[in-house]
Amino acid sequence: PEPPAAPARRGRWLLVRVTDTDTGKTRVNVRLPLNVVEAGMKMGMRFSPEIQDIDPGQLMAVINSGEIGHIVDVFDEKDGEHVEVYIE
Repeated sequence: PEPPAAPARRGRWLLVRVTDTDTGKTRVNVRLPLNVVEAGMKMGMRFSPEIQDIDPGQLMAVINSGEIGHIVDVFDEKDGEHVEVYIE
């Protein structure tokens, strides 16, 4: 008989980092426990027009899937920003 499979490692944190592509300085560096992300996302969407285009259902599906790693990695040349969102 085979030994039982080890439980998959699930992410515990959602991290958002925005870096200035010209200077390399970090503009935003936020680390949130996954269990508060949904409530925080709803509040953030009301106050931050930059994230209004994000589909909260799609983001929550990724979070609930248990995957870890980058879920968004975008270079915004117009604003000179590198935006990373990942789960660890």
